[in-house]
Amino acid sequence: MAEKRSVVAIAKELDPVTGKSDVQASVTKVFDLMGGVTKMIARGDKVILKPNAGHAEGPETAVCTSPEVVRAVIREVKKAMPSRIIIGESAAIGCDTLECFEVSGIADVVREEAAAAEAAGEKVKIELYDIKRDNDLINLAVRDYKSNIKHCKIPRLLLEAEHIINLPIMKAHASMVFSCALKNIKGTVQDQVHSTMHQQNLALAMMDVWWAVRPDINIVDAINVASGFSPHTPTPLYVGCIMGSKDPVALDLIACDVVGIDTNAVSYFKAADEAGLGVADRDRIDVIGEKVEDVYRKMWIPYLGDMASRWPEWDIRCEGACSSCQALLALNMETLKALGLYDEKSDISVLVGPRNELPDKPKEKIMLHGNCTKRYQDKGLFIPGCPPGETGLYLSIKAGRVVDGEIPGDIENYIRPNMEADHPVWEAYVNKKAEEFYGMPVDQLAQH
Repeated sequence: MAEKRSVVAIAKELDPVTGKSDVQASVTKVFDLMGGVTKMIARGDKVILKPNAGHAEGPETAVCTSPEVVRAVIREVKKAMPSRIIIGESAAIGCDTLECFEVSGIADVVREEAAAAEAAGEKVKIELYDIKRDNDLINLAVRDYKSNIKHCKIPRLLLEAEHIINLPIMKAHASMVFSCALKNIKGTVQDQVHSTMHQQNLALAMMDVWWAVRPDINIVDAINVASGFSPHTPTPLYVGCIMGSKDPVALDLIACDVVGIDTNAVSYFKAADEAGLGVADRDRIDVIGEKVEDVYRKMWIPYLGDMASRWPEWDIRCEGACSSCQALLALNMETLKALGLYDEKSDISVLVGPRNELPDKPKEKIMLHGNCTKRYQDKGLFIPGCPPGETGLYLSIKAGRVVDGEIPGDIENYIRPNMEADHPVWEAYVNKKAEEFYGMPVDQLAQH
């Protein structure tokens, strides 16, 4: 039997006049390299585009898929004469999807493209779709589930559409090290399932959602990627590429190569490989179009590295910790530095991962970060989750109690006010670190 191989296409087309990225030309080239849009999509098909629009952030932040990339994909898909092009998203817990569409600029693009199609007499309906507001759900059994997701409520529209085009932006991510094709499909479930995914093992839960909702085309926005402490304090970086593949695992792997992420340090590639979602072996991936080395640009990912010795003034015990919890450790420890709490609180021990001994300290001086430390929960301050909430560790250290959003009113009265008050200091700290890494001002790193 011939070995399974996957193809990843890379395009970096430039406008001959401005020298800037020609997004439409790059999108068209990627589709052409993959076989051509009219060969992949039939006339009259329903096509769902799933961008990353999980947070209410503008296009200049690179947190959400660029509206111009969404526009380019809409125009390319129109060549196949589908009946509907539906731009769908289920924003992060606590975020309003329609607000995210508006702030990200995607809503404007969809309205403009819908109006243009109508004016031209084209028989295609182009529309926004808030997955959270859809009540027509099918409770799908996840056979051979790997996490705690035995059943998954999925909107009928996602299951009946002929095509789902996964349209993520490449970015660093505090709870997963980075976010690209695989993670973006977490945005096809509603808040109840989304919350359940964080209770045991997020990486495995992502694979189970992929079992239920499997896009057939994946297109990555790597024009301006979100580096640094993304998604909440990103440092946009120009890479200038559009990438595509039918295989999300191979695509994520090559996307990491393009920006210099060590995939051996990212836990969920193994989970994706074992789930059979795609190819995780570079020897079985054919890269077509641009070469990786020709478009390479190193991306600042502060979520990787030796976490045990990174903060020597603290007792950090992270033996056996997954990459997600280590990434959150980096985010929270650096936040303490930014806020001037690092030295003041350095008598606290932090345990992350399953293979650590408990220190001989009072309960209030021991932070137990994540479900792997649950066996010690009566001997320290236990922050649940797999992984826990992104800012739970620093907020718990700051408050001297567990801050996980479970106490009624805590989100509105403590978590959000503190995060808002801390953000300006944190943002200035991140910008300084970014300038040290890249050797240039942050406002010169992205293409505007």
